[in-house]
Parts: sequence; C-alpha cells; structure tokens
Amino acid sequence: MAETDKENKKEEEKLQDAKQEQAEPRNEEPPLLEEPIRVKDIVYMTILSLENKAWAYLDMVAHPETQKHKKDAHEARVAIDAIDALFKSIETDLDPSEKKDIQVRLTNLRLNFAKE
Repeated sequence: MAETDKENKKEEEKLQDAKQEQAEPRNEEPPLLEEPIRVKDIVYMTILSLENKAWAYLDMVAHPETQKHKKDAHEARVAIDAIDALFKSIETDLDPSEKKDIQVRLTNLRLNFAKE
C-alpha cells in the first residue's frame, strides 16, 4: 500500500511540474535566419494577399475576415492595379517561373473582372 502511495505522489508531482512549466512564460527567442528576408519576397507575399482580396471583392470567394460574400468592383480594381504596380516594381528580380506565376494570376483576375 505504501508503494502505491509513493507512485501516486510521484505522479502528482509530475503533473504539478508540468502545470508550472506551462504557466511560466518562456523567454525563448525565435531562431534567427541566416539571411534577411528580401524585399522581393515581401512584395511577392503582398501580391498573393492582394490577389485573395481581389477574388473576394469579385465575389468569387468569401472574405476570410468575415466568411461572408461582398462584391465591390472598385475594391477589386484597386487590388488588381496594386498587384500590377507591385509586379512591375520587382519584375526584373523575378526568376522566369515566378514571373509567369504572377502574370497568370493577373490575367485570371483581369479576365474575371471584365466578366463582371
């Protein structure tokens, strides 16, 4: 019986330790990158974000923030124009596959905008 009590006490101590570890804030810093993120890559990610907004404002998908559909041709046009401007600013820095990817995305957005 004493052996069971010891085992139970050890289990309780383990649980308490685990709870305490979870409650304590960790001051671990995220790992650093070897190289800084290139502006081209940030612009590319921004283009992808604007593409999602354009599709939502074309009412082809729900808006991720609200999960509702809301069509707004003006907002869609602003997003498409912004993508075009950003694309032109990094076009020379893109490799052929990235360039083709953005051109296809822009073409699809423009075709769907024209249908509306």
